[in-house]
Amino acid sequence: MSDQSSRAAYANQVQISGSPYDFTIDFACVEDVRNNTASVQPIARIMMSPQHTKVLALMLLKHVAAYEHAIGVIELPTALLNDMKLGNLEHFISQVNLNE
Repeated sequence: MSDQSSRAAYANQVQISGSPYDFTIDFACVEDVRNNTASVQPIARIMMSPQHTKVLALMLLKHVAAYEHAIGVIELPTALLNDMKLGNLEHFISQVNLNE
């Protein structure tokens, strides 16, 4: 990837939607939170095939597992995991074989 065709960006919010044909991943940055309102700045919209999206998800899982193995567990609030219906999925990271 050349420096001219890409730029670094920070996102602290993501929204994912899907259809039978593609997934859309919207990245944004929530800024300036005041009086229970926030300014949300769109960063990028990435559209991918279901196959590409699954490969990305698996690659992210492997990288998070490697990070946690080297640095330590990334703690997430139980309430957040439960709200996102991810409470039972957290154990998958510890099951990733980093040698494959």
